[in-house]
Order: sequence, then C-alpha cells, then structure tokens
Amino acid sequence: MATLIHDKADKFMHRESPSTPHLNVEVSRRNRYCLMFVLGLSPQKIGGVEKFLKFLATSLDAAGWDTVLCFDGPIADQFREYIAGPSVLIERLDNQSPPGLACAGDLWKLLRRHKPRIFVYAFNGALRSFPWIARLAGCRQVFYNDHSSRPKGQRARPLSFLKRIVARILTAPLTGIISVAEFTRRSGDALRVTSAPNFVVQNGIEVQGKDLRRRAEFRRQFGISEKDLVITQVAWMIAEKGVDHMLRAAEKLLRKRSGVHFLIVGEGPCRQEYQDLAAELGISGSVTFTGLLINPTAMGVYDASDIYCQPSVWQEACPLSVLEAMSAKLPVIASNTGGLPELVQDGESGILVPVGVSEEICAAMERLLEDPDLRWSLGEAGYQLALNKHQIDDTARRYVDIFLKEARAEFAPERSLIMTNQDAGY
Repeated sequence: MATLIHDKADKFMHRESPSTPHLNVEVSRRNRYCLMFVLGLSPQKIGGVEKFLKFLATSLDAAGWDTVLCFDGPIADQFREYIAGPSVLIERLDNQSPPGLACAGDLWKLLRRHKPRIFVYAFNGALRSFPWIARLAGCRQVFYNDHSSRPKGQRARPLSFLKRIVARILTAPLTGIISVAEFTRRSGDALRVTSAPNFVVQNGIEVQGKDLRRRAEFRRQFGISEKDLVITQVAWMIAEKGVDHMLRAAEKLLRKRSGVHFLIVGEGPCRQEYQDLAAELGISGSVTFTGLLINPTAMGVYDASDIYCQPSVWQEACPLSVLEAMSAKLPVIASNTGGLPELVQDGESGILVPVGVSEEICAAMERLLEDPDLRWSLGEAGYQLALNKHQIDDTARRYVDIFLKEARAEFAPERSLIMTNQDAGY
C-alpha cells in the first residue's frame, strides 16, 4: 500500500487526489492502532530528526501501529520519498506557533480523521491547547517530546502561582514527557507546570564511522584541498548557534598558521551576516559556506572534516550534529552549557570551552591541530559513546516502549516492545 500524503497549498484544507483512497478506509481495513506526532518544523532535508522519525515509524510498525506525522509548513519531496512506507502518513498543520483558533480547528479535523490512540507533540513548547484537543478528540494518551534549548544564562525557576495554575490546567491531560537530555528534564521540572512523569531518552544517530571515499568526493565538490585540516560546524544559521564566535576564533587561528579550512554547513536568517563577517575578518578564502544540504551525513560533511566545533551561545539540549560528528570519529569542541557536557566529556571525548569566548575556542582548535594523537583519542572515545549509548534504533525503541507501556493492557497490540525502565536505561 502506498504512503498517503495529505498536503495543502495555502490555508489548511486537506485535498486528496481522486486516485487516493481515504485514510479512514485504509486504517479500518488494516485494523491497526494509530499514533499521531505533531512537530513544529518543516522538513527540508534528511537530518537527524528526520532520520529518527523514520526509525520511530519502523519500530511502531513492528508493534502493530501506524504513524501520522504532522508538520508546520512545506515538506520537501526528498523527505517524502525518504519517509515513505505502508504505515506512515503525512499531514500539514500550519501556524503552530503561536497556535490560534484556526490551528486548533485544523488539529481537531486531523484528530477526527485519523482517530489516533496516542498523541505526541514537539518543538513548540508544552504549554498549548494541544493536549486538551487531543483528549477531547478521543486520544487515550498524550505525550510532550521536549527538545528545548534555553536562552543563555537562564536558570529555570517555578512560575508564579497564577501562571502555574494556568500551566497545570493546560498540561493536565499529559500522560508523560520525554526529554532529550537530563538538562532538559531538570529545566522542565523546575517550572513545576505538570505532575506528569518525565523520562529522559537522549537523541540517537546512525553510527557509520568514517568513509574515505566520501571524504575525497566532498572535498573535491567544494574545492577544499586534501592537504588542509578542516574544522566544521553544522547548524541552523541563527545567532544562538554561535557561528560568529567560530569565525572570530578562525580569524585568530589563521593569523598563526595556514593549512586550515573552515566549513559552515546550513541555512538560516543569519547566513548572509556570517558571510559578510568572514569577508570583514579577511578569511573568506579559508571558509566554505555550503548552504542547505539535503543529506549532510550521506554527502560526506563529517567524513571530510577533522575537527567539529559547536560554539553554541544558548543552552543546547542534545544536538544531533554533535552525535553525528562523534559517529565519524571527530574530536568535538563544544560550549560548556546546557546538555552539551552530557555528550562531551572534557578531555575524554572532546574539549569544553566557555560560552562566547573566541580566544578559548581558538586555543582548543590550536591544541587539536597540533596534536594528531589527541585528535585520534578524543575522536575514538566519542565514537564509542555514540556506538554504545546513541544508536538511533535503540532510541526509537525506547520511545515506543514508553508510548506503549500504558497502552499495553488496554490496546493489546500483537507485538510488544515493552521493556522495564531498568532495561531501557531510565
């Protein structure tokens, strides 16, 4: 059975092609339960989140469940082809942030159409009307998937009494929260906005090691010398990612030594600003901005690199790019903030630096460039961490275990992937 894709052009009006059977008929015929996952993002590439969704849908399918994925905005054809499968359905739910009455009404229509037993939402904050809409539409369980990064220097504190009352009402229907980092769980719990259990399941990636063929092909495609050592950052081009600090560190480093190239991968509102900054600093010839790459890992971004740098300004949760770099055996330089220290053990799998201090970033780069043995040992330790604790299929199964634990007795799916909390690593 082909994947059913319901999309829209302008306002949210689902239109099916004449040759496509209605989803309710298909689900009824299959007699399978359904999980709906609403994500406040528009998939334009095949990155870490998109890969996780495919593995999650595969694990749910093995347990006898269909998956409906709802996105906020256009959906790239490449992603549609990547995610396609007999148990995966794609919808659009636009204008999720902030969610108005139109979005609420559109969500209600989606819920009545697909009749999911489990509802999950992510990427736009826990405090919204989604949990109540899902419960009123008949969902038996509601989960919030917390990927939230926090502003620089922000310390999570309990909300005021009145705000906490409102928040408790909004989150009352929650069955649970799945946080992608211990930092994220602590920050969420500190707000005291819900009594729902908060599980920690760190992000996972496909651990693939280093591919020398892709390394050569990528460098050839982007005109990077095979002799150069390459320092890379993969990020959405926004101020919070600290790309400007990486560029300023690059300028300091290039004053001292040659044979180093900087690779900036990604798109976003600050890209032109960063390109202008590189020109202003006089380092444009040593920096490559690739823009959006549909599948950075498969194209060889990490294979072509020698060092990975994540100089984030905000408090990152559990960045997939860091794990992808570790998967390619790259030593990682990262800001000592948020959930990054949970991934990067200073001096063991990488180097932690103070937030926003380009001199410290430059010193860490210089240290790694001058010591090939240190690069190798840190990269190997990071690879082992990714291999042992961050396999994407394990992460997907843990999500499914949480989703189906409460559903097991009531829904009785044919195959259960339930493990104990101890087995799952909670």
